[in-house]
Amino acid sequence: MCQFGMVGKMTTAPEDRDKLIAILTKASTMMEALETCQFYVVSKDTGDEGTVWVMELWDSKEAHDQSLTRDDVRALIGEAMPLLTGQPDGASLIPVAGGGK
Repeated sequence: MCQFGMVGKMTTAPEDRDKLIAILTKASTMMEALETCQFYVVSKDTGDEGTVWVMELWDSKEAHDQSLTRDDVRALIGEAMPLLTGQPDGASLIPVAGGGK
């Protein structure tokens, strides 16, 4: 199996960004416990006070998809969705080179 990456963009009202980040930080902690998740990074957009980015790297697409079936993850998704001002956007990726330290 090849690795699977995702970059997700979520937009909320600027006054709700910290609430969204808190929810995504909980998700990040959950993903750290999964051996199949290599990283899950939550970032603020420097040019837009209402935008949050999530970068993920998984052992496989199947591992990512499996994480979305967890009850605790589904609950966090349910908390985050009302804060969003539109549908999440982003891209699914197949890493081909590079690495972190």
